[in-house]
Amino acid sequence: MPSADPISGCGFVVDTSASCCCTCDLPSGLCSWCWRSVLEPAGRSSRLEPAGRGSRPEPADRGPEPMKIGFDASVASGQPGGTGTYAVQLLNALVPMRPDWTFVLYFRRMTDANPLLAGLGDNVVRVAVPGRTNVARIQLALPRQLEQDAIDLYHSPGYFLPLRWPGPKVVTIHDMNMYVQARNWLRLAKLRAWADLSVQTPLSARVARRIIVDSMSAQRDVTRLLRVRASRVRVIPLAPDPYFDEAARPEETAAAEAIGDGKPYVLFVGILSPQKNLEGLVDAFASSGIWRQGVQLVIAGADHEGYQRELEAAAMRASVAGFVKFPGYVPRPTLRGLYGSATCLVLPSYGEGFGLPMVEAMACGVPILAANRQALPEVLDGGGQLFDPAKPEDLVVLLRKVTDDREFRHELTQRAVTRRKDFSWARTAAATADVYEEVLRGA
Repeated sequence: MPSADPISGCGFVVDTSASCCCTCDLPSGLCSWCWRSVLEPAGRSSRLEPAGRGSRPEPADRGPEPMKIGFDASVASGQPGGTGTYAVQLLNALVPMRPDWTFVLYFRRMTDANPLLAGLGDNVVRVAVPGRTNVARIQLALPRQLEQDAIDLYHSPGYFLPLRWPGPKVVTIHDMNMYVQARNWLRLAKLRAWADLSVQTPLSARVARRIIVDSMSAQRDVTRLLRVRASRVRVIPLAPDPYFDEAARPEETAAAEAIGDGKPYVLFVGILSPQKNLEGLVDAFASSGIWRQGVQLVIAGADHEGYQRELEAAAMRASVAGFVKFPGYVPRPTLRGLYGSATCLVLPSYGEGFGLPMVEAMACGVPILAANRQALPEVLDGGGQLFDPAKPEDLVVLLRKVTDDREFRHELTQRAVTRRKDFSWARTAAATADVYEEVLRGA
């Protein structure tokens, strides 16, 4: 009887002991003939070649020859979330670090290029790869473009690899919440994204030479759920944008204070999503009673699935609707002002692969309260105060304490500033460059 590994949060099950009935060797339930047609380049067997095999010659020793790196920069377009911020900061550190390499950045459209990437050096080429859908763009158009550009190695900073391209590939998988928090994805507004991630992520993991993750927590989830050998996974932590190390300018502080009506506020930063446990945050804020002292709750982040309406309803039920602010997506200058003036940052999430707002808050010297789930304890590591999100009373007590106890706030600030020193995009970029070189050596 095959043993099944249940994915917590819904009835979805991945059988980690049985292989698919076809010849692809994927876990049962993660393959179908329609997906194999995407995997199968023209003229090749339908069996997916293991990493390291294919028509592209493998350089044994590149010596001084410059390397040509392909990089999916489309995730940095528009209003980038955590994955887009990762791509921007990694490129800003990595490109000047390796002037001997050429970086080819792929966008959906040239007008999508992030202005934060505008100052990169002469060793950067920008290429548009359009497509009617993201999957079609990556699986059909991109492989042809990579061959045309003679790319030596391709890196996707966000889950999806071009499966049909036979060259060496690296993928960053930030978390496995499409599985471990599946019930929070099974909403009408997110079903397509969930389907794409739940199908494409295991396929990308299979063809990648190396998988980069942000935390040990994410590494455990990737190896367990995708049946990936730990030797193929590299843990490379993220870091705060150095921009947040500088004090907010007066106009940034003024913009932040306008959001909070000029009153003290507790801050959340991140995409509005059920897995962030924001209804729990609203309820804890209401129960704490700190709003009676004029304290506001600012929930800053893009609302991609209409979840804000549910949060507004929760605030209405708790009679604190006038004290909960939703500024939406906040540009970087205003965000620095929000961090700098906040009483504390609260991350009550049930699932985070890293928790980038925490290290941004550390750079700004903001007290941090974070849930003791997934990667948050690992990243915080003494830089703030943990609480159990399953026990709302724990957060209620901490909200009162951080509001009323100046010494406690000062202690949390010092701990945050100390922990911030452990994170650096220079170290992240250097470790990523090591992964590229390791892959090209065939190690």
